[in-house]
Amino acid sequence: MIDLTLRAVIAIGLILALLGLGIDFILPSASPGLNLPQFLIIAAGLTLSAIAWQLRRPGLRQRISRAMGKTVIAAVAVSLITLAALEILLTVFGMSTLFHATPPPILVTPIDWWICDAPGCHYIYDNVQAACKKGGVPERICAINRQGYPGSSDFLPPDVNDDRLRILHLGDSFAFGRTADLGESYAEYLEAEFPEALFWNTGMSGTGTNQAIKALDYFAPQLQPQLAILGFFMNDFGDNMLPVESWFRVLDPQGRPVSVRFYHYDGWGEVYKSNIETAMRYFGKGPPPRNGVEHAIGITRLGTLLLRLRDNLAALSGTLRAKQIKITGEFLAQLRDQAAAQGVDLLVLVIPRQNDVDAPGDYYRAAIQLMEETGLPYMNPSHVLDAETDYAPARDGHWNSAGHQKVGALLADCVEAYLSSGDLADCQNVVMP
Repeated sequence: MIDLTLRAVIAIGLILALLGLGIDFILPSASPGLNLPQFLIIAAGLTLSAIAWQLRRPGLRQRISRAMGKTVIAAVAVSLITLAALEILLTVFGMSTLFHATPPPILVTPIDWWICDAPGCHYIYDNVQAACKKGGVPERICAINRQGYPGSSDFLPPDVNDDRLRILHLGDSFAFGRTADLGESYAEYLEAEFPEALFWNTGMSGTGTNQAIKALDYFAPQLQPQLAILGFFMNDFGDNMLPVESWFRVLDPQGRPVSVRFYHYDGWGEVYKSNIETAMRYFGKGPPPRNGVEHAIGITRLGTLLLRLRDNLAALSGTLRAKQIKITGEFLAQLRDQAAAQGVDLLVLVIPRQNDVDAPGDYYRAAIQLMEETGLPYMNPSHVLDAETDYAPARDGHWNSAGHQKVGALLADCVEAYLSSGDLADCQNVVMP
């Protein structure tokens, strides 16, 4: 029993030392290089292991046991005192915990503009218009149609004899036109270039390929589009891990409409759900704890280090990325088959992150590979984009109006060729399967 306890103390000490050594990689806000708290954690861990190692020596242990009679209790006491001292030290130096000991206050206000139903998630027209009259709602949201999607034109089935070109937009905030000036998104550019064609835009911020599947399944039989254009962005890999109805709309403390998720996933790709109240309490503070045990660990500084270490090990394993790619590939194949069954030609616009323009990252390369594996025609607009001038300010990640206009022009050339021949293969910038 004594030997087992001492082995556990040695292990605790080594874990502490490793935590201290790797704190730059565990905590996002840590600065490179050894600082005092980091050095003390390493020293405390190594000292604790060294003491326990010495206590394992039979002669020394017997002498101490005869002198004290309570080696196990002493070892446990030393461990607890060391851990408590380190917790206090990290508190003094201002290290934050992963979770709050008491529930954080709710700083956001739920709004009734949002619904998730048969065609996916979208705005509620009447409720949005009522809010717009009070002011403070972004102009683009106020410009939705009666179905709750971007654009002033309602989704009306075309006449049976109407032979105009019919295009259905699918996608997320890029298709919605979130950071473009009203009238200057790539979808609106196409509409202006082809005033005789019929356009319907189901792009909705915060959604993934699973939303596109629902929208195509619901609207294609009614509207009978000839061409569907899917705007696929890299965060779709993450959105596809969660149900379509995994979030709701609130007003943040500045009165801006934002999204709050109550479904989450961890670094291993395991999905878990919080209640809506907890999701609102943790808005802007990261995902909430998945259970009481994780919460109890994450309200301490040392526990936070362990949870951060777990998350980093998960990231290194590549499990999450593999799941994201697998699930997204399945959704893309389903969308492909669904479009074919409806007699709709499907074109995917693969949207690069700002960093992907000059040097495609892992997810962008994975997206291109998925298009080829699923046999989907796709367009890569990187060659017309400038990472410095065509994206909104840092941390937003969307195109500004200039970026939208460039991509809109690229799509317009494709649509012009498609209009003439009815074949996406005649679009110069489209990669065919």
